[in-house]
Order: sequence, then structure tokens, then C-alpha cells
Amino acid sequence: MIGIKEKQELHIDNLICYRGIKRQDEIGLVVQEMETYIREVGARRIGDLITATHSIEGNGVDFEVFMPIDRRVDSSDTFAYKRQILIVNAVVASFKGYPAGFQEVYNQLNKYIAEHELKPITTGYVVSKSTDKASSESVEIDIYVGINPNIV
Repeated sequence: MIGIKEKQELHIDNLICYRGIKRQDEIGLVVQEMETYIREVGARRIGDLITATHSIEGNGVDFEVFMPIDRRVDSSDTFAYKRQILIVNAVVASFKGYPAGFQEVYNQLNKYIAEHELKPITTGYVVSKSTDKASSESVEIDIYVGINPNIV
């Protein structure tokens, strides 16, 4: 099931962030390293994982991962502290179901943006709201795309 809404906002305070280029199979390791770093600095992860893919070239994926945490921490050489992420005037596609339907969410969101003549100003930020840890058959995500509010 896919639902699309306009004029939404993504606003989260206190995040640890990673941006880099890795192979697809290395992304999970980055997430594990982030979780280890958060524990090492005495913080706790308190919210949903957020990811964004900026580009794919060959085997390399230029991506970002954000993890909300309970307090401010120092940045490291690998991970940056961000005070907040704020995306306003976003179109949001919500999806709950099988991971195989994930690409269809993007397809429908892109179709909606084109049909409504909206002008995206960000990539899609995927908030992984929940997953069934015992099964890879259920996901719940929201994809936020910032839209230019200007009319010219």
C-alpha cells in the first residue's frame, strides 16, 4: 500500500551522519560501525534510520546514513554530528509491505511529482520506520523529497 502526501516536513534533532561512497554490500557495515560509535561516546540511538542515495556509479553508491541520538556528541573522522535535519514542503510516499515493492514506491513517487509538475530540490530521504527483525518480508518506510515552493 502506497500513500502520497504533499506539504509534509521531516524534522529531527541530534543525529550522527555518514556520507561516503561504498559498494552496496558495505553499507550494512557502515550502519554497524555507526551504532558502535554511538555506544562508545555514551549516547543512545532513539529513532528511525534515515538514508539517502545521491548517485550510483559502477559499483559505488554515494549515500548518506543518519541515526537520531539522545544528545549532542563530538564528530569523529568518520561520523559527523548534525544538530538537525529539516526538509520542509516535502512530498512523502509511505509504504508498508514487502521489500520487493520498494522500487514501485519510487516509481509512483516520481510519477506523482511529474504529473503534478513539482520541482524536487532534494534527493529522496528514506525513513525506515520499522522492520520485522525476524523476517525480511515486512518493511515500513516514508520517502521524503523536498519540493521547491517557488512559482516562476
